[in-house]
Amino acid sequence: MADEEQEEGGGGAAGGSVLKKYGPLAAIVLLAQVVLAWVVIQVTLKDKVVLDDTEDPLIPEIEQQMVESDDGSASTELPYYLKRPEVLERITANPAGTNASRFVVIGVELGLIGKNADGEQLKPAEIEADAPALLLIDSNLGKMKSIILSVLGKTYIDQFESEMGLIGDEILGELNRQVFDKISWDEDGKKFIKVSEVVFTSKIIQ
Repeated sequence: MADEEQEEGGGGAAGGSVLKKYGPLAAIVLLAQVVLAWVVIQVTLKDKVVLDDTEDPLIPEIEQQMVESDDGSASTELPYYLKRPEVLERITANPAGTNASRFVVIGVELGLIGKNADGEQLKPAEIEADAPALLLIDSNLGKMKSIILSVLGKTYIDQFESEMGLIGDEILGELNRQVFDKISWDEDGKKFIKVSEVVFTSKIIQ
């Protein structure tokens, strides 16, 4: 009986010794698992928030600014407006389908933008002060007026009432394609000036 009690007592001491020896290690392992689980949860939630944010559409104003910046040819400020009243203020054309019995008189200004040889956006004042560039533009005014007349002559009379925006877009595209994209602005071919806007300053339909 005494031997049994002694054995039981020895077993209890051994159990206590094991707990005392490995207890702190088990606690550390458990704590590490808790910390690891917390980190995994935080990373998962963070990734979900970022994913949700990227799926939301951009505000229209911001999206438009990004498109302009990526294009590299637009700016948040107004362009330089080329005014040549002796050539562009009163452009008279016969609309399509009128058999020359009707005519329109259109006044035009051209918004110009560009970049210098270093790839920096040209400010309106810089374009205005760039005498060589303006001389190149002025030397092509006759061609530019001819292009505008061609577009106006293909346009029907009712389009002048409701589609001036589309007419302006076509004039813009043709001026750049046939004139501004073909001008050598500098020796390296890095500088450029182009039409970014067509402004109709007047419109008379008869």
